[in-house]
This record gives sequence, structure tokens and C-alpha cells, in this order.
Amino acid sequence: MLNVIRYFFLGLVFCSMCGVSIARDRNKMLHSSSADLPITKKVVEEQAVFIEGMQAYILGNNIDAIARFNEVLKRDPRNDAAMYVLAKIAYVSGNMDKVIEYAEAAIKINPDNEYYYQYLAEAKGEKKDFLGASNTYERLIKLRPKDYDYYYDWAYMLTKADRLKEAIEAYNLLEVKTGVQEEIIFQKQPLWIKLGRIEESIKDIEKLVKLYPSETRYVGLIGEIYQANKMYEKAIQTYERMLAADANNSDALLAMAETYRKKGDQAKHDEIIQKLFNSKDVGIDAKILTFIPYIEKLARDSSIKEEVLKMADMIVAAHPNNVKATTARADVLYNIGRKKEAQSEYSKVIRMSDVPATVWMQLYILNFELEEFDTLIACTQQGMDKYPRDAFGYFYNALAHQQLKQFSSASKVLLRVLSLEKADKEKAVSLPPQLKLQMLISLGDVSYEIKNYERSDSAYEAALEIDPNNATVLNNYAYYLSERADMLEKAERMSKKANLLVDNNSAYMDTYAWIMYKMKNYTEALEWMEQVMQLSDAQERPELLIHYGDILFQAGQKDRAREQWQKAINKGGDKLILEEKIQHQ
Repeated sequence: MLNVIRYFFLGLVFCSMCGVSIARDRNKMLHSSSADLPITKKVVEEQAVFIEGMQAYILGNNIDAIARFNEVLKRDPRNDAAMYVLAKIAYVSGNMDKVIEYAEAAIKINPDNEYYYQYLAEAKGEKKDFLGASNTYERLIKLRPKDYDYYYDWAYMLTKADRLKEAIEAYNLLEVKTGVQEEIIFQKQPLWIKLGRIEESIKDIEKLVKLYPSETRYVGLIGEIYQANKMYEKAIQTYERMLAADANNSDALLAMAETYRKKGDQAKHDEIIQKLFNSKDVGIDAKILTFIPYIEKLARDSSIKEEVLKMADMIVAAHPNNVKATTARADVLYNIGRKKEAQSEYSKVIRMSDVPATVWMQLYILNFELEEFDTLIACTQQGMDKYPRDAFGYFYNALAHQQLKQFSSASKVLLRVLSLEKADKEKAVSLPPQLKLQMLISLGDVSYEIKNYERSDSAYEAALEIDPNNATVLNNYAYYLSERADMLEKAERMSKKANLLVDNNSAYMDTYAWIMYKMKNYTEALEWMEQVMQLSDAQERPELLIHYGDILFQAGQKDRAREQWQKAINKGGDKLILEEKIQHQ
């Protein structure tokens, strides 16, 4: 008898883990613990099979679980708990038809179990039977009227079924039960607007305005809705309502200016913007927040560059010598291509006071783009002294030295920052993987130039550990190996991979041709080089013309080789070396 009771309670535990109610038909209360019902051998056997099914299900053995639960249903076709678990297994496997079949059968037997309805509704939703799913949630709400999450599910499925009015009614029913809630109002907004019932949408938001009179954002939302629907006069009236409470409300002023612009009244737009940015009563932070969307828009629409620059000038005029104002103006100058002026403004900013490292980095980038490498070295040195843990200062300092062919200095800076990655906590520099990758590429390049081939190879190998498919690393590493005539087979494999990764890159194709040249495979080298010379940039690059001439010469086409060397001279190649080639080869 002890074993029978143990299995009986174990079955209850497993069923509770499934989250199911196992109330049964009065004549077959197999899972009931009522003392007046006898525990027969049939009950115990069925319970044992059910437990085996649950064990298999919990262990993830769904095939075995399905077999056990089907056996339970053969013994007792009205076992709704078995149907429920079969529905769950079918849901995971994506068989929504089976989920619906089992869930509907379970509901017929036990119409009071909410979990059965959940699976039925979700399965119908997955099959895009949104109306059927909404009907299921409606039944579920009648069963659990105080479980408010189901109202959202019901309304969502009605929306998906394009029953927008009914979806709104569902939200309204929930609102009656919970009171006015922002989430409910916001869920209804797109439905009202899609139905073209703008005033109904406004009435809903007015409920929030009445409930929270100090929350001006709700009034602002009304203005946005009017503006978006080209009801400009009503939008302006709404923003005036906000300004009546706060004459310096930057959000309202900006929104009103934008409304006038959309209405076609540019003069009124400019007047309000001027008032906003010239005002000393509106703080710099509010102005910057207002200004940011214009800078973002400028990146997409260059036609507004003069307008945005005027705004920046007004902010600076109202807040002279303010870091944020001057930075904003520098950002605009940079975005409209006036880089020298932007450089001057950023330089002014970093002299004002402590500014974020991001401002320094913008100045680094600008100096690099302007190819003012001596200025960049001085700037990055200041930045490294001020922010010794900012990796970008070291990186741009090394790039500047590299561009000036100061390879030893570049190497020292790169080795220093890479070593700081492993320093103690107070001095450690954080190197994001992509930045570290770029540093290793530069270290490989400059180490080759100073003939430290071991370190060059090591840097490229470390870079490939970060990104084995980086075409730049593969190409540079392969090219420098070919220049040394070292490990040419490895160089050939890397170069071929780089060309597979990037199509029609003249530098990468030239590398492969040069490796073939070094391997004395002149026929294939010439085939590749002929393809290179078909690319648009090839005829302008003296190093490619030199390689082409060298390959032609070894292929026995000496006159054509001299012709290419002469072209290389004309494009800026080393005249002394090339004239020596032309005269003596």
C-alpha cells in the first residue's frame, strides 16, 4: 500500500510541475485524494504510465513521452492532463494542428482550466487564425475576468485580425476595470489613427492630461498627432497651450517651429527658432537636446546646412565660451565639410576645460582626415597625457608616425599600448577587439618597414587569431612574405583567400600576381596582372605599373615592360631606379 500512495503523490507533483488542473469526471476521479474513493489497481496502473510520461517529458525524451501519454488516453480517453502535455509537446515541435486538436479536446472535458485556452489561442495565432485566437481569449477572459494580461492578448489578436474597433472595445473594457492607464491609452492610439478617428484619439489622451495635469508631455503628444495628420492650426493651438504654462518650454517651441515649417511658413519657423536659441532663460542642455535632431538630420539632408549652422551660431552667441555650445558648432562645421573651421573649434573646446575623451577623438579623426600628421602627433600626445587609458590616443599617434614614415616611433607607441592592455587594474587600457586588430595590422606593417620580421609576422598571426577572415591582414602578411621570398606557399594561400573574400581589389590581386612572380610562375603572374590593369585605379598607381613591367620583362615582353616602367615614372615612381631598369634591362 505504501508504494501505491507514493506513486499517487508523485503523480500529483509531476502534474503540478506542468501547471495543470487534473480535476476529472466524477465517476473517474483518478487524481483525486478524496478518502471516499477507492484506489484500484486500474487507477494505479494508469497513474504509473502517466508518471513515466512525465518523467520522459521532463528529461526531454518527447518521443517516449508521446507514447506514454497516448497509452494513458487509450486507457482513459477523458484524461485532459495527458492531452495538455501532448499539446505542449506538439507546440514545441511546431505542429499547431495537433496543439489545437489536443487543447480543444482538453477544454471539452475540463472547461475551467486556463492553461488549455492559452495553448489553444497561441496555436491559432501561430497559424494566423487571429480571429479564432481572439475568440479563445474572449472565452478565457470570461473564465478569468480579473487576469488583465488576457485583455491585452485579446485586443492584440483582434488587431492582427484587422478588427480595430473591437480591439479598441477590448481595451475600453479593460480601462473600465483598471481605470485610466497610460499603457492602455497608448495601445489604442495607432488604432484610432488607422481608423481616421483623430479626435477620438485626442479625447483618450485628454484623459491622461486631466489625470496628470503637470505632465506636459501628454499635451505635447496631442500636438504631435495633430501635426502628423496635417492639422496644423490645431497643433499650433496645442503648443500655445503648453507655452501658456511655461513660456520657455523648449519642446513646445521647437515643435511649434517645426509645425510652421511644415505648414510652409518659414519666416515664423525662423522667428521661433531664433527666440529659442537666443533666449538666456532656456538652458544650454535644453538647447543641445533640441539641436541634436537637426545635426542627425543634416547627415541625411545637406540642403539644411545653412539653417543648422545659423542655429549653432545662435547657441554660441547666447552661451559664449561654453563647451557644449562650441562643440555643437564644431560638429555642424564638420558635418557640412568645413573641416578646417571645425578643427579650430574643436581645438578651442579642448583648451576650455575638461571635456570627454570623445571630443579629443573627434579632433584626432579630423587631423588625420586633413593629413596634418605633425599636428595629430602633438594633439594625441596631449590626449594621452590627459587620458592615459584612452586607447584611441595611442592608435592615432601611431598612425600619424606611420604616415610620416617614422616607423620606429610608431612601433614603440603600438607596443606600449598593447602592453598596457595587460597592466594592473589602475593603468590597464581597454582594447576592443576591432581596435586591437587595427593596432596589430599597423604593428605588422611598421615592424616590416624596420626589418623586424619576427615581430611583423607575430603581429599578423595575432591579428588572424582575432579575425581569421580579415582580407587586409591576409593580403599584407602575404605581400610582405613575398617581398622577403619567405614561406611563399603560405603567402600564396593567404593571398588567394583575400581575393576570394574581396572581389576586384587591385592591391590584393597585385599581391597574388607578385607571389606568382616570386615563385617564378610568370605565366600565371602575367594573367593576374593583366586583370589588375583592367581595373580603373591601376593605371594611376606607380607600384602596380612597376610590378606589371617586371612581370612582362620576365615573361619575355621587354618592350612592353619598358613602356610600363616609363608610365610608372610619369605617375610619380622612383625615377632613378626606373630609368636604370629602362636603360640596362
